[in-house]
Amino acid sequence: MATSIKNKVGRPSLYTQELADEIIELIRNGCSEREICRKRGMPSLKTLWNWKDQHPEFLRQSARARADSAEFYNDQRQKKADELYKIAKKHLKMGLDIPKGVVEAIKVSIQEDAREAGLRDDSRYGDRKRVALTGADGGAVKVETKQQYDLSNLSVSDLEKLEAILNGINKSSDAGGSENLESS
Repeated sequence: MATSIKNKVGRPSLYTQELADEIIELIRNGCSEREICRKRGMPSLKTLWNWKDQHPEFLRQSARARADSAEFYNDQRQKKADELYKIAKKHLKMGLDIPKGVVEAIKVSIQEDAREAGLRDDSRYGDRKRVALTGADGGAVKVETKQQYDLSNLSVSDLEKLEAILNGINKSSDAGGSENLESS
């Protein structure tokens, strides 16, 4: 029985634990994967995605680092909000107006940091609301439909025939029978 030896094709992988740790730290500090891959000595974005497929621990750590980076952006947002508050308080105390555009520029920056935090960890910083519909005791939702018929245009004799048909159906279903009823 002969064993076949696979020849490896292509360049050897650049993946090392040290490089993976460096990438994880950059993600944790708020760098996007695209930014990281543009840096000298870093793999391409496609290679990074391949590494995530090939190394489950790297995938898990990068996902965790991404969630951690949400705190980085939230901290940035909070610092800017505090700085804006200090500026407003100082100008108010001195009786001065805040220079035009300063509030708007800081506000836009705060909103961008909040958006980045939400993209990185939607469960803590996102504004998307999740709605779950459940039935009784958390089970499936039971859907019932009722059909209503307008019988006001039927004559008395038609109503009597309809009543006889319905009574016949009820009697056969009560008896457990499954006979076909045809109207005459």
